[in-house]
Amino acid sequence: MEGRQVRVSVDKLKNNSHLLFQGGIVRNVAVGGYLKIVKGFSELIAKVDGEVIEEDRGASAVYRRGVDPMSRQLQVSLVGYIERGRFERGIREMPLLDNECFILTEAEFGLIHAFVDESDIPIEIGVLAMEPTQAVSVGVNAIFASHVGIFGNTGSGKSYTLAKLYHELFELYGGVASFRERSQFVLIDFNGEYLNRNSDSAGSDRRSTKAVTGEANKREYALSTRSADAPKLPLPSSAMHDLAFWTVLLDATEKTQAPFLGRVLNSDYWDRRIGDPSDLLAVLGDMVLRATKSNDKSLDRQTVLNLLAEVQSCLGSAAPQELADLIDDFQTNLHYNATMGKFFWGPWSNYIDPDHAAWESLTKDKVVQLPIDFSAIEPGVDLIRFKIVLQYYNDIISGFSNREHLSPLIKRLETRVPDIKKLIVADDNETYNEPLIVVSLRDVNLSMRKVIPMLLCKHLYDRKKEKDPTNQRYLNLIIDEAHNILSLESSRESEAWRDYRLETFEEIVKEGRKFGVFLTLASQRPHDISPTIISQLHNYFLHRLVNNLDVQAIEKAVAYLDRVSFEQLPILPRGVCVVAGVSAQVPVIVKISSLPPESEPNSRTMSVTDEWLKPLPPEEPDEDPDDPWWIIGTTPESDDDPPF
Repeated sequence: MEGRQVRVSVDKLKNNSHLLFQGGIVRNVAVGGYLKIVKGFSELIAKVDGEVIEEDRGASAVYRRGVDPMSRQLQVSLVGYIERGRFERGIREMPLLDNECFILTEAEFGLIHAFVDESDIPIEIGVLAMEPTQAVSVGVNAIFASHVGIFGNTGSGKSYTLAKLYHELFELYGGVASFRERSQFVLIDFNGEYLNRNSDSAGSDRRSTKAVTGEANKREYALSTRSADAPKLPLPSSAMHDLAFWTVLLDATEKTQAPFLGRVLNSDYWDRRIGDPSDLLAVLGDMVLRATKSNDKSLDRQTVLNLLAEVQSCLGSAAPQELADLIDDFQTNLHYNATMGKFFWGPWSNYIDPDHAAWESLTKDKVVQLPIDFSAIEPGVDLIRFKIVLQYYNDIISGFSNREHLSPLIKRLETRVPDIKKLIVADDNETYNEPLIVVSLRDVNLSMRKVIPMLLCKHLYDRKKEKDPTNQRYLNLIIDEAHNILSLESSRESEAWRDYRLETFEEIVKEGRKFGVFLTLASQRPHDISPTIISQLHNYFLHRLVNNLDVQAIEKAVAYLDRVSFEQLPILPRGVCVVAGVSAQVPVIVKISSLPPESEPNSRTMSVTDEWLKPLPPEEPDEDPDDPWWIIGTTPESDDDPPF
């Protein structure tokens, strides 16, 4: 006896791999197996961590076999006890010397692997890898009312395990009206693995045509920054006016840029001006007049031109030709003398300076007379962008803000607003009748791949806390390839943005349970994810992990695994995982059972020996003349010329 570690001596007549017991064959104890230690009326359960052979010095020196002086000893650790017909995890008492040990009966073995409480509903996920006759089930409450982590190298089967869990759940509850009304599952899919795949023309390949669940329970949004005609994710207009939305979208700094955005969103000054076009034109004309009369050397000719160009950009197709003509007029005639620090109009030989009586008619009056209908600006992203632009130029012309502090924000506004408009749309009437929402980011550019999950998860979490204080509804955020947005280190983003991103998800994983919000994370690099997030998960499905850093990250965060389970992580076969956590009495190695082919995720490794022997299916050429020939599938005109 050494603490939890116990050494057990094996009867020399029972050293075979299998034993005969009551006419049946029983598997003998081995590393990774269990045995029972009887201490009086108590039955203690221990797991075999290792075994050694030592020489028995007390063996008789008279005629003997070579194996007689060898003593087989097991190194076991206590994991629980059996009481009143139930297995309980934990250590209540320690065994004594000379207590007898026994192989578990089939009923006792089943008790250890009975992970579902009597009050819970079981779903079967697979069988024990070492004992295929023993099915493994987990409780719906134990899994789906908890934070879950699914980790494993690429190709180890983690996407399959995620699909299996939620497929079984929707098979059980998908047809229940109250479940569909009160539950919402949002799956962030970075690689499009959970989108339904169109079957081939012959209809023979049904694989992944109903990934996870059927269309009755699932709605898909295949977002894309490549096309303006792709599906868009509907969000309420209140989310568009949320300061956190724009702070995240524009990577706004905490000290200067975020307060500026707050002033724009919380004030109705520009809303009142936009409602009266003549009033807003007068404000724009006054801004142009003040900029051209200012003695501030940071306000140059380009400031005025940029202001008018931004207004033209915000109006889009509704911008009148007169505005373009005015910009050309200013481009031609409005000049700035850096030496004198003042504007002038016309050629240098016969110029008009701002002190001239005609200066206002050359600048402000021309802006006021523009026939612009500002109601053409679409509510939502476009309108808020317009208000941000107006506030920015008003602040720097008035000297209220520093250009160097705010200009990076406006640059990001120019590049990210066109992308975000391709991905989301303001819609206050959109309702989700399907419990599972799949948001695919496969065709989304790199900058938006981090922004969209942040915006969506934070919006859903904040709305859940605000609108549902009594937890009448259930929200589960499922993030596949979670290292893309939960990475602890990233050279592509500022430290402030990284901290904000991690704090958002750390709050969800630490406090979400109280509000009925739960996380399911799947990743191939747990080492890249914040240790705070990994340590707060309740249940783990651990597939093959080869990298030592990944194994160490799991070892530091997971308190439920024993040494044997950790040592097996790098050598687990595909489709096999270690299940550990509050839902499992003891860590077990489970072979995940198969899904129907149509419900599998679209992540199968291609068979090159099969695919290389098949001809490519015919493709329709792209009619875009700007695409090179190797993209549209045609050949160059000079095909007979040498390729050099």
